[in-house]
Amino acid sequence: MKHPVPFRRLAGATAVALLTLSLAACGGITQDSGSASGGQSCKRSTDKVIGFDYPLTSLSVYGDLKRFAEQRATARGYQLKYTADDEDLQKQTQNVQTWVTQKIPAIVSYPLEPASMEPLAQQARGNCTVFVSYASPLKNQDASVLFSGLESGQALGKTATEWAKQHQGPVKVLVLNNRDLAVGAQRDDGLKASFAAGGNVEIVSTQKAGTRADGEQIARTVLQAHPDLNMVLGYDDDVALGAQQAFLNAGKNPKDPGIFIGGQDGSKEGLQAVSQGGIYRVSVAVRIRDIGFAVTDVAADLLEGKPNKGVNVPPVALTASTPSLKDYLSDYS
Repeated sequence: MKHPVPFRRLAGATAVALLTLSLAACGGITQDSGSASGGQSCKRSTDKVIGFDYPLTSLSVYGDLKRFAEQRATARGYQLKYTADDEDLQKQTQNVQTWVTQKIPAIVSYPLEPASMEPLAQQARGNCTVFVSYASPLKNQDASVLFSGLESGQALGKTATEWAKQHQGPVKVLVLNNRDLAVGAQRDDGLKASFAAGGNVEIVSTQKAGTRADGEQIARTVLQAHPDLNMVLGYDDDVALGAQQAFLNAGKNPKDPGIFIGGQDGSKEGLQAVSQGGIYRVSVAVRIRDIGFAVTDVAADLLEGKPNKGVNVPPVALTASTPSLKDYLSDYS
């Protein structure tokens, strides 16, 4: 085992859906032992260069994700290169096409639209470039770095449901989703599967939010229409932290026991907010350190002829009382 935590083995991209259903019961990530050549006869480049195509660089987790990937790359003697996609599908396609044409040894890509990435991934693999898909599995890939969006949404919904059952009085809910992203749609599907209106719970608004500013603006508007709003369920920590700010700006007590705000990702700021024991009650976290290490390790292993079809990092709902919260926070120190 290469990593300091348990790994879950992936049988291949087609097995991802089945594997994600069993992740919640496990305590670590999984690495597979698949073929290094993806079933093809390829002579890999000996150049230690990996291209990391991450289009959502405005997310707060990106800086730490990049830091961990760089840390591992330095330890293994690799150079990481990056794209500047600006969350734009056309730019992403052009940037990855450039790398494919240049026959860069390995590409790790977070596809904004998986279907659009398939032909590029196929072309890359035809050039014997290692192609690792990030967040969403592809048909044309050598491996993947995954973190189950479905399970993350389910964990947030379950935690929110448990809180609502204990709450004395109505629970008025704002859902902030982002179905434009594949992982966002998975998280929303998971939330819908585990959290629903009924009893004392009423979902008063569901809106798309992509940034912290979106979360703050939408929560402010909904609070004006529903001053008794007392629950916000965010697609990620950024939008949920924006919603928290709207509550504080509206004069809400940061320790109000009758308010529940939850996010996803396990960003540094999200976990710090949870640790304060206030209205930001949960972040469903994937360990950014493990994902960052995997970005380098999966691609490097395949370039070096070692079997590896990827990892799947399980999401964990972290509250102020979760013992492992301090471990996740320590990654950012």
